Amino acid sequence: MKKKIRIAFSEIILLSILLFIVLFISCSFRPNFSKPDIEGAVRVSNETCYGCHDTMKKIFQNSIHDRIAPFETGGIEKGCEACHGAGSKHAESGDPALIFSYNGKNLTPGQQSYLCVQCHTRMNWQSSEHPAHDVSCTDCHSIHTPQTGKLLAKSEPSLCFDCHQHIRAKIMMPNHHPIWEGEKTGRKRMTCSDCHDPHGSAVDGLKTDERLNDLCLKCHARYQGPYVFEHEPVIEDCCICHDPHGSIADNLLKQNEPFLCLQCHQFHFHTGKQGYDGTVPPTGSRNYTAVTSTYDSWKIATTTRCTQCHTQIHGSDLPSQSVPGSGGALTR
Repeated sequence: MKKKIRIAFSEIILLSILLFIVLFISCSFRPNFSKPDIEGAVRVSNETCYGCHDTMKKIFQNSIHDRIAPFETGGIEKGCEACHGAGSKHAESGDPALIFSYNGKNLTPGQQSYLCVQCHTRMNWQSSEHPAHDVSCTDCHSIHTPQTGKLLAKSEPSLCFDCHQHIRAKIMMPNHHPIWEGEKTGRKRMTCSDCHDPHGSAVDGLKTDERLNDLCLKCHARYQGPYVFEHEPVIEDCCICHDPHGSIADNLLKQNEPFLCLQCHQFHFHTGKQGYDGTVPPTGSRNYTAVTSTYDSWKIATTTRCTQCHTQIHGSDLPSQSVPGSGGALTR
C-alpha cells in the first residue's frame, strides 16, 4: 500500500512540473503587454500638438475619441496624449522618439494594445490569438482616418483576409456562407465578425459564451432540439460534419455523402442485398412486374446518398419503422 501511495505522489509531482513548463512556455510567447513610458515627460495640451500637426485638429475633433464623455474614459484624460503619451519633451525637441508612435518604431505590439485597452476595458484582448501573433489594435483599426465603421482600416472581409488567406480560399468554394455577396454594393449579408470576436472570447474567439452549437443555432434555429431521437454528432459539435467557411460538398459538408457518413457508420444490410436482373416478380397483393431491376440496384441506391432514406439527420421526434425494434434511424 505504501508503495502505491509513493508512486501516485510521484506522478502528481511529474504532472505539476509538466504543467508549469507548459504555462511558462505559453506565457513566454505572449507579447510584452506592458505600459510604455516617456521618462521625464509631462502632459501639455492638444493645442500644443496642433501647433505642428494642424491638419489633425479637424480630424480629431470629428472623431469619437474627442466626442466621448470624460466619465467614459475610466479616469484616462482625453486628448492626443491619452494615446501618444506625455508630449512635453517631444514638443520641445521635435524628436519623434520622444512620443508614442504607432508605426512600430518605438512601441511593441503589446505596448500599443495596452494603451488602447486602458479605455476599452471590456475587451478580452490578452486571451485572444491576435496578440499571441504580434497583432496590435492598429493593425486593423485606423484611428485618425478610418475607411469604414468601427474605425477599421478597410471593410470586412477584405481586412480579415489580408492575414487569413486559407479562410479566403474556403470562402471561394462552391458552398459558403454569404460573406462575399454584396461586397461591391456594400449590402453585405454576413461578415466575419458576425460569428467571430476578434478581440477574444471564452470559446475560441467566437461570439458565444456557451457551446459552439449555440452560435450556429442563432441562425439555424430549425435544427435546435431537444429531439426524442438525437444524432450524437449534432449535439456535440456542428463542425464535425460541416465546415462553416466553405466546402466543395453541398450544405457546407466536409465531404460528400456517403463518405462523410461512413467515417462513423458502416454500410448496413441494404448494400449486401442482391437485386433482380430484369423485372421484379409479384409479391403478395402488390405487383411490381412493371419495375425493372439490376443485380446491383440496392448498392446503387444506398451508396449514393444516405439522406435519401435518413432524411432527419439533425434529429427527429418520430420513430423510424424501417427496421423492427430500431426507432432511431432518423428516417422521418
